[in-house]
Amino acid sequence: MSASTPDQRGNGQGDKKMGETSAAPSWLNEKDGEEWAWAANYLMSRSSAQLRSKISILADTDFKRLTRAIDALESEAEGVKLIERLRNAIRQRRYRLSKGGKKTCSFTLPRETKATLKSLAKKYGTSETMLIQRLIDAEAQQAQKQKRQEELTAKIMHNAQKLAQELSQVRIEETEKRLLHCLKQLARWEIFLKEELSSLPPEEEAAAAEAAEKQMKSIREAVNASVAYRELMSPRSMSYNES
Repeated sequence: MSASTPDQRGNGQGDKKMGETSAAPSWLNEKDGEEWAWAANYLMSRSSAQLRSKISILADTDFKRLTRAIDALESEAEGVKLIERLRNAIRQRRYRLSKGGKKTCSFTLPRETKATLKSLAKKYGTSETMLIQRLIDAEAQQAQKQKRQEELTAKIMHNAQKLAQELSQVRIEETEKRLLHCLKQLARWEIFLKEELSSLPPEEEAAAAEAAEKQMKSIREAVNASVAYRELMSPRSMSYNES
């Protein structure tokens, strides 16, 4: 029978027995998943090859595995020093977070995404937390910019519609004035003559018809323009054009 390796002992039955007799460190907050995941990564990145064999590769996702690893590390002098440095680092981290007005949060990422995040943070010379913060801030700024643009577009469309309606109303009023003027002129002639108008000579009749048609054409154009503007700027027409 082959002997178990140190890593197998740390992840197998021996690990389980150790977990049954060891308690979680009082200085490590189990409810703060980000903190103890950070602590697990701290131990893995700063321990020697010999000590690393005592730390489960799942310690950053399983709090019990992390506490068993800490208990195993404290059985050696080198491990005791490493744990002491970890405790100091955690105190400093908590202090920095509290001074910066930050709040810890815990979330789970796929392994591929976590690896990509780590690679990008290294590429840009920053921490994974800072990189996430930058990405979120950039997305929030973009969303705010888009919101302002949408509000501005809606305001412009509203003002354009209102202006078109006002112009249409002006054309209607002008048309009414011209009609009223023509009717007044006709009424004046009727009152002045007090009788039906006599027939005009053919050449004068043609001139009168031409003048009347010219006035009527101008009125029709004004009415059609007003109707067209109202149709164009109606809510139904606006929604159809946008689609």
